[in-house]
Amino acid sequence: MEGEIGFIVVGLGMGRNRARMVAGTEGARLVGVVDINEERAKKVAEELGCEWHTDFRTFLDREDVQVVWVMTPSGMHADIAVPSLEAGKHVIVTKPMEVTLERADAMIQAAERNNRLLLVDFDMRYLKGAWQIRQAIIDGLFGKLILLEGRLKWFRSQEYYSRSGWRGTWRYDGGGSLANQTIHLIDQLVWLGGDVERVEAARIGVFAHEIETEDLGIAILKFRNGALGTVLGTTTFPKDTYAVIEIHGDKGGAIMDVNGQVQWFFKDESVTPPDIEPPFANSAENMIAAIKTGAPLVCDGQEGRKSLKVLTAIYNSATAGESISLL
Repeated sequence: MEGEIGFIVVGLGMGRNRARMVAGTEGARLVGVVDINEERAKKVAEELGCEWHTDFRTFLDREDVQVVWVMTPSGMHADIAVPSLEAGKHVIVTKPMEVTLERADAMIQAAERNNRLLLVDFDMRYLKGAWQIRQAIIDGLFGKLILLEGRLKWFRSQEYYSRSGWRGTWRYDGGGSLANQTIHLIDQLVWLGGDVERVEAARIGVFAHEIETEDLGIAILKFRNGALGTVLGTTTFPKDTYAVIEIHGDKGGAIMDVNGQVQWFFKDESVTPPDIEPPFANSAENMIAAIKTGAPLVCDGQEGRKSLKVLTAIYNSATAGESISLL
């Protein structure tokens, strides 16, 4: 339809859900899907009524494709994003942005060089609860921030790692429970709490799986604003139990789960949480608005890089056994 923004989605593991999201978003048109597994690509294309290919480059010279949504293993993001940006396409990339800061920077530079948009898809940034907490911090409702925590206790089987061929590897997953699952919470910490000044200490280990990376990681952070922070992420818990952000200051605090449900705590019981709605429902809506109206990206490349920088410092701290400065 005239005026619609054409998308392709590359990588149809988790990307299948993103392809459905595009198909159901007003102002978007799902032109095609891409996967190295031909049978999977065909199946998703038939379900959603679009084209399919096993090579994303087939779509790069198409004028009806404006956005490439990268949903491949983390260590392949730059391999797809950079050529897409060089071809004049806007790019959405799933979390984490990449597995190294150097590869993330290559994507940022390609976007700047070609005057294209680069959006990192952290879906917790579209939760109403997250926007309410962020506004509460801005309004000073929590007072001076004291502690910000991101804690995740989930279960992943050995089969989850073994059958993929890439999960739990440094090259393609960029880490383990911290990089793949807990990165959502790390992103929330830096979005809500501001810059992290230092990783004071960190430990990672493998306790229940046969993988290269960690299935449990812990870190202590120091924020530039003086607050402390903690990160805990593990896939060794017997069941998926919880993933939460907990923030408090000297006047109040909040606990939010990954679905955006918030518990509020204020010393002054007359205080009420901000009534604020997210500007967009998801990354597809955000990208469409940015292309059509110049609306700001909720998480552009520089923003998406921040959580990767913290993650990298956590791993470096755990390896070296010492604190790591991020300044």
